[in-house]
Amino acid sequence: MRWNGLELFGSPYMPRFHDWAYMKKREQLDLVWQSVPDDVHSLIAHGPPKGILDVTHDIGTHGLIQVGCTALRRHVDERIRPKLHAFRHLHNERGLSNYGMFTRGATSFINCSCCNLAAKLKNNGVVIEL
Repeated sequence: MRWNGLELFGSPYMPRFHDWAYMKKREQLDLVWQSVPDDVHSLIAHGPPKGILDVTHDIGTHGLIQVGCTALRRHVDERIRPKLHAFRHLHNERGLSNYGMFTRGATSFINCSCCNLAAKLKNNGVVIEL
């Protein structure tokens, strides 16, 4: 979608994490991310790429795990290279790094979750200029 001269792309899909909507097996997600155009300025996804603001609590072991998508990370790093990649699924990563933001190369990553782990509204919105 083009808006004010910016090319935007959004996707609700992420790796299977419990039994919620828009979950796909990890091996199916490469096809999803292949559909993202190369000229996207802002990529909005439900879940994070692997290794970027993607740590959460594992209910089974009560430890911390990374749940981001490896295929998404590869497409963002090697092909898409958006100016902004926003996501929100992991509520406990909000605010861990510069208020949930992380920049690598030309891409700013932001976990823009507004709720905490108890699904209570906790965080304010964020304004970003591109």
